[in-house]
Amino acid sequence: MNDIFHAVFSTQGFVLGTLVPFLFVLTVVVFVHEMGHYLIGRWCGIGVKAFSIGFGPELVGFNDRRGTRWKLCAIPLGGYVKFVGDMNATSSQPSAEEIESLTDAEREVAFHTQPIWKRAATVVAGPLFNFLLTIAVFAVLFSLYGRPVLEPTVAQV
Repeated sequence: MNDIFHAVFSTQGFVLGTLVPFLFVLTVVVFVHEMGHYLIGRWCGIGVKAFSIGFGPELVGFNDRRGTRWKLCAIPLGGYVKFVGDMNATSSQPSAEEIESLTDAEREVAFHTQPIWKRAATVVAGPLFNFLLTIAVFAVLFSLYGRPVLEPTVAQV
C-alpha cells in the first residue's frame, strides 16, 4: 500500500510528477488563449458575459464593473469567453428571432451584430496570443540557458 501511495503522490509519481504540471501548463495556455479573445473582443466593442477557465461547476468567481463574470471551474481542461449574443455553445449564427429577443443595448454589443472584421479579429486573437506566448517562452528559455558552446583553448605553445 505504501508503495502505491509513493508511486502516485511522490514528485516522481503520476499525480505530482505528471498530472499537476500538465494541468498547470494547460491552464496557463488556456488563460492566455481566452484572454486574447477577451481583450480583442473588448477592444472591438463586443460585450462579454463570462470569462471562464475550466468547465463544469463554478469553484470561485466574481463580477467586474463591466458585468463580466470571471470564474474558475472544476474541470481544468479548457475554457471559454461568452460574448453577448452567444445563444449556444457553438457560437453559431443565431436566428432572427433570437437576435430580436436581445435588448437594444445588447444588440449594439452582440458578437453576431458586429462587422465581419471585428468578429474575425476576435476569433483570430486566441491563437495569435498563444503564438506570442510561445515566442515569449522561447525567448526567456534561450536567454537564460542559451546554447552551450565550448570556448576554444590553446593546449600548448
